[in-house]
Parts: sequence; structure tokens; C-alpha cells
Amino acid sequence: MTTSLLFLCALLLPPALPAGVAPLPEALENRVEALLEEAEKYRGLEAKEAVPSGTVDDSALKRKMVESFQTDLPPEKLRPVEVALKAFGLVPESLDLVKFFPDLLTSQVAGFYDPERHYLALVQREGEIVPSTDLPADQAKKAEEAVLVHELTHALQDQHFHLETFASGQPLDDADVARVALIEGDATLVMMDFFSGMSLAALPGVEEMMGSFLDDPRGMLESAPGVPGVAELASAPAWFQDTLLFSYFEGFRFSLSARRKGGQELLDRAFTKDPPRSSEQILHPEKWHTKRDDPVVLPWPDLSRALPGWTKTTEAQLGELTIRTLLRGALKKEERAAQAAAGWGGDRFAVYEKDGQRLLAWLTEWDTDADAREFQGAAKGLGRGWAVQRTGRRVVVIRGTLRKPERAALQAELAAVRAGNR
Repeated sequence: MTTSLLFLCALLLPPALPAGVAPLPEALENRVEALLEEAEKYRGLEAKEAVPSGTVDDSALKRKMVESFQTDLPPEKLRPVEVALKAFGLVPESLDLVKFFPDLLTSQVAGFYDPERHYLALVQREGEIVPSTDLPADQAKKAEEAVLVHELTHALQDQHFHLETFASGQPLDDADVARVALIEGDATLVMMDFFSGMSLAALPGVEEMMGSFLDDPRGMLESAPGVPGVAELASAPAWFQDTLLFSYFEGFRFSLSARRKGGQELLDRAFTKDPPRSSEQILHPEKWHTKRDDPVVLPWPDLSRALPGWTKTTEAQLGELTIRTLLRGALKKEERAAQAAAGWGGDRFAVYEKDGQRLLAWLTEWDTDADAREFQGAAKGLGRGWAVQRTGRRVVVIRGTLRKPERAALQAELAAVRAGNR
């Protein structure tokens, strides 16, 4: 998890080989070409060109992260995300996302590939690429090489699939979250193949064997307190933990499942012609490659009549992953939250503001009436201030102060939205 850059960071870093990116140490540089061949072997893609590589220190990385947020996700773009997360209660009201997000992501980075300027950089901390832990010297060297293999896989992906346009790293776009998970999961699978010296997808029963490893990523955080970035992530709100770990653990599971189902051809197809369309399909790979279940389209209506004087400040989609996080926070029960979030068919929400007040309107669609009832029951556990109404497979959720007639009008508007094709 902490041995590579979260792909979102790579998308946000300055598109250049800037000052502060130093050449790799000679011994490490000599290994890059050989490790690129390892990445080619396990990924099944040939490099089209060399991959420029270097190192940055912590201070240079922090400057890059701050500059990238100012350029690519300036406050006017990041604030709507913050407003939405606070409207759902997923982050504290006191949190400043513009400052917190770069700090958190910087702590996680050991290496990154820049898909705009097409170079790779490793982060040196305390004079090392992977700071010393309790690993023996040979394993520490292997871990350092695994960082390179993971990032070199991103270079191969970029040369073949053009990562800069494949995903934008928007944290409240569920389809984009799924694409990022594909990118990171694919690279993590290659890294794990390299580390083990074999193709994991070829092992009978490997998905069951990996189950305990994949099912409790937060538990792994607690068991590895000395690894760089773990303390910062473990202390972050659950939404950050779940979103960032999802890309690696569930993305790995999805990529492994795709390889076992249809080999490299199917995995490549996910990049070229048919990317996963939701976090649901990443969490349940069979809903992508076997029993297809694409999300319904829920166009957001004009609510000016129902909400006179209110201004819409943000509109987006949660998806199964974030709904699971939301319900777990309310119910304090992992299994029930996961069950209630499963059966997701699609959702759309918007946040409105008026005279210093905030109003959340959320439209959800479920696969069956039973799924909708289960979500409705769980959503009622969100607490005071949440209004939950179900009609068949649709559940409308409102959070905020409205008079009864206004709330009824808003619920009627949302209940009347016609879902589009999956």
C-alpha cells in the first residue's frame, strides 16, 4: 500500500522533469532496465521507449504536491468536494481539505510515475528509497525493487493506454474511482507477481488464498505502525482510508479476477474498450465480466421550484464504496454496512446552500425492492436530521432543515426522476 504512489497523486504532480528531480543513484539506475524487463514479463506489455527516472526528497515532493493542488485542483475545485463530504458527515466540519489532502498523500508516496511528462521518480527519505524497517537486507532490496516495478508498470500502461486521459482522479466520480482502482490494481498485481516470482493468476484457488490478505486492509494498517505513511492514513477519517486502500486492495482483486477469467486480453480490454463503470464492479468483479451490472443513469432535475432561493454548490455520485463507508460509520458494523450497500443500482446527489445553511438531496436506485428496503433500514441509522423515503427500488434521502411542504415537494421531484439505461 505505501510502496507506491496513489495514482491520484501521479495525476496531480507537475507535468515536467523539474528541478529537484535528481538522477537515480548509479547502482539503482543500472537496475531500472532489468526491472523494466520484469514489468514487461509479468504484465505482458512491451515498453515502447525508455522511462526517464530519478529521485526527489521529502521537501521537493511536498512542494510538488502543493503546486499541483494549486494548479490542477485549486480551492475552487476542491471546496465542492469538501462541502459534499461534510454534508454526508464523512469528514469533520473543521477539516481543511485544501491543506489536509496534499499532506496525507505526500505521506503515502514512495514513488510515482507522471503520466503527463512520462517520467518516474522515487522518494528518498533519510537517504533511502524505502526507509529502514525490520526487514532483512535482502527483503528491503526486494521491496525497493518492487516500488520500481509497480511504477514501471504505470509507465507501460501509459505507453499503451494513455493514462493521462484514461482517468482524472476525481474523488467523487464513482466511475473514475473505478478506473483508478484498475490502474493501481493492475500495477499491484504485477508487483506481487514480481515479488513472488510467479504469475499469481495461474495458481489454483489463489483468490481464496488471498482472501484474508485482501479482506482487512485497515487491520493491516494497525499491524504495521512503523511503515512510512501508515500512521497518517490510520488517523485519517474513514473515507480517506477506504478510498485510498480500495485502489490497491480491491483493484488488485479485480485485476486478478479479470486475468483468471480471460487472461491478459480481458485485462487489456478493461483499459481499451470496456473499463469498469463503478466501484461496485471493482468490489464484485463478476458484475463486470460475467453477470454484467452497469449503473443506471440518474439525471439530476432542476429543483429551483422545490428549493426557491437555494444555490446548488456541488453535484456528484457516491457509489457502493462510499455508501459502505457512510453506513459503517453510522451502524458500527462492517458486515451489515457492506450488505446494505450491495445491490446498489446507481445514485446521484447535490448539495444546496442558503443563508449559511446546507441541504443534501440524495437519489438512490437499487437492483431489487429487497435491496432498497435493506438500504432504507440501514440509512435510518444515520441519525437525526436525515429523512429517508422509499418507493419501490428508489430511496430518497434528505439531510437539512426544511418545512414539511418543502420536503414533500423535494421528495416528489426526486421520486419522479426517470432512470436511464444502464
